[in-house]
Amino acid sequence: MVNVTIDDKQVTAPKTATIYEAAKLNGIKIPILCHDKKLKPFGACRMCLVEVEQMKGRQIPACTTPVTEGMIIRTSTPDIIKARKMVLELLLLNHPLDCPVCDKSGDCDLQNLTYEYKVNTNRFKDEKFHHSIDYNNPLIERDMNRCVLCGKCARICDEIVSFGALTFIDRGIETKIGCEFDDALNCEFCGSCISVCPVGSLLARPFKHKARFWALTKHTSVCGYCGTGCNLTLGVKDNKVLTTIYDENQGFHKGQLCVRGRFGYQFINSSQRLTSPLVRKNGKLMETSWDEALELVAGRLKNGTSVAALATPRLTNEELALFKTLLLENVGTKNFDHSAGFAHSALTEGFVRSFGESASSASILDIQKSDMLLVIKTDSYETHPVVGFEVNMAVKNKGVKLAIISDKRGKLSKLPDATTLVHRPGCEVAILNAIAKTIIDEKLFVDTASTVPGYAEIVKALSEFSAESVAAQSGLAAADIKKLASEYATAEKALIVFPVGQGYAGHNADLASATANLAILTGKYGKEGCGVLCLSEKSNSQGAVDMGFYAQDGGLNGLQILDACVSGTVKTLFIAGEDPLTSYPDRTKVKAALDAVEFLVVSELFLTETAAMADVVLPACSFAEKEGTFTSTDRRVQYIKPAIRKNAQTKTDYEIFSDLITCLGGQAAVTPAEKFSEIAEHAPGYTGLSHIILRKDGAFATAATKPAFVVPKATPSPATENGKFALVTGSVLYHNGTLSQYGEGPMHVCPEGYLELSRTDASAYKIADNDLITVASAAGSMQLKAKVSSRMPAGVVFAPYHFSSAPINTIWTGSPVTMVTVAK
Repeated sequence: MVNVTIDDKQVTAPKTATIYEAAKLNGIKIPILCHDKKLKPFGACRMCLVEVEQMKGRQIPACTTPVTEGMIIRTSTPDIIKARKMVLELLLLNHPLDCPVCDKSGDCDLQNLTYEYKVNTNRFKDEKFHHSIDYNNPLIERDMNRCVLCGKCARICDEIVSFGALTFIDRGIETKIGCEFDDALNCEFCGSCISVCPVGSLLARPFKHKARFWALTKHTSVCGYCGTGCNLTLGVKDNKVLTTIYDENQGFHKGQLCVRGRFGYQFINSSQRLTSPLVRKNGKLMETSWDEALELVAGRLKNGTSVAALATPRLTNEELALFKTLLLENVGTKNFDHSAGFAHSALTEGFVRSFGESASSASILDIQKSDMLLVIKTDSYETHPVVGFEVNMAVKNKGVKLAIISDKRGKLSKLPDATTLVHRPGCEVAILNAIAKTIIDEKLFVDTASTVPGYAEIVKALSEFSAESVAAQSGLAAADIKKLASEYATAEKALIVFPVGQGYAGHNADLASATANLAILTGKYGKEGCGVLCLSEKSNSQGAVDMGFYAQDGGLNGLQILDACVSGTVKTLFIAGEDPLTSYPDRTKVKAALDAVEFLVVSELFLTETAAMADVVLPACSFAEKEGTFTSTDRRVQYIKPAIRKNAQTKTDYEIFSDLITCLGGQAAVTPAEKFSEIAEHAPGYTGLSHIILRKDGAFATAATKPAFVVPKATPSPATENGKFALVTGSVLYHNGTLSQYGEGPMHVCPEGYLELSRTDASAYKIADNDLITVASAAGSMQLKAKVSSRMPAGVVFAPYHFSSAPINTIWTGSPVTMVTVAK
């Protein structure tokens, strides 16, 4: 810490602080236009000019000047005020005075500073700019006439998003922000540029002319899409969520959101939402009362063990715990699961046997504290973009080494000095085993590794996984495998990251144990910047595991439940928020199960394909209409509260389960807060937590690691067949599960499914972008539009699994790799 004097006030500040940061830490305001706490100092706007006595009173920018011991600073002398007024005059010289029709009015830094400094005239005269306004982008409107050249949009796109879509072009008075060759904006559409723009130069088109900023009510919440657990602020007017509002102090990500969090909120107030219960009568779903619907459902739930349930991990912890109580105590069945029964196995099986805990041994915060990141599959960026931003900053700002093992290249592969080992699909476990064997053979493991249970067994089992044999199987070079093993083992701090989800069947318990073996061998767990981080797919996937909402003690898992529907063992199936017909593997099998089951109940936001087959449909609520908690992928428990009032004819899932418990003669916890108190008593790691404690910043549920070596099974990748391609499934950047289909923002950018293939294969088959092609497997065939890219290796194709209009489960039956044919 250093001692400085600011405006005759003696304060202290960190040695690394700038004058601006020191002043802000001590409650002293210095105006700024070009600064953001996430970005590197830039010093473009000159609004933050201050005087420093040791520099002979010269005016210097506070945002780029570091503090030094004994520095005497003055922030508001008459000369400084005069200089700031002149800066504002110069900025307003070419800036259009169209505040009455500008969407930024009321939230515009330039407008607010002009008002604060009483700049009501301008001594300078010049012509206004006449740049054409870009109205073509569906999400981001660009009006460079309003731009003040602060550079924040270009800097955040480069430094954090690492896309570089925007930059300064031209020179002198003609300088403006634009894209390469002044082309149209074509990027990730995360909206980061909009968030940091201090004026109305960049606007969110979905929000344009919907409301004035001052008319919005701000409600903090947690994003309802992926498991990152991003905090967000919803802008509400007339009981509708109209936008998301940027707050640089919010969450570990400092307000940064991806395209889903920024633009995918429209599903909350969608006109397609279900608004009343439906009951099938004479073959048609008809509107009915809640009393009739609940009575019908309760009557069927009395069948005990012939009842089964599937739930979405987007439900809150309280809802999942209450659903479990309903099924175990009031219905009498153990047949319940989530995420198709396999998407959580990395946690519920892999980490349980390897770490003694169904949770990751690292947090998202460890990414920038590590020395090396080993990422399994480049899809980690697409599945969890804000985690990808953390990787970007770790590599670009802190020099963290990045190594990637993947069946295709991706955005992470483009980061500086990143190493990407592109292997044949389905070889991940074998490669990790080969790395582990190399570490053992080269004696790169820590001394304590030999004392960990299972050490002798793992040494023996890995004898089959030499770098040379795995190289032949995976298509990699043995030298690259050995080099990666050495780099990981010798790094002082190293972190392994991999995604899981319903599109990643191969990211299972064996993959989790294979990664855990590396961490245990090298002692890289249980300390800062180390461990294994499993990126769970949905907003409360980790919570669903923590609440124990998966098959245990002889209960049927997700896929077994569908088999039991066909066999008649399960006669009543309750699906809460899932759409198995679109997202579970093997569509033919899923449809047969839903057709066969005697009674199907679905609680949902929308009339999905699965809901349309139900006997009773119960209209549920979104995350913005309920109270409860979500647990993020790194076990950060966060509180959510209603941002809007729910429709009078809908119920939260908590209310639905509570009403059913009452119908069955039981008694449920009256409020989610009471249910969470029960959770805190019984769920490992949640002791001492409560809604009151979690309201502001949340808290991490604790996890105790008990390491053990486990021999992971490496499934051989399918043999290459002439004329066939290896199909891999997964997530696309703009979508998460099937819910994002109802978000207008994601659908503007990526409205339909596709098949992505390499340029080499496209050329050989004479396929161009957007050509309609037929893809066939042993399970069936379908038509998809082609997407030709440079990231796919020859012989491998990729398809996202999110779209009900193009359900990839028509040809995908749950294998990590599916052999398909492609024809134009």
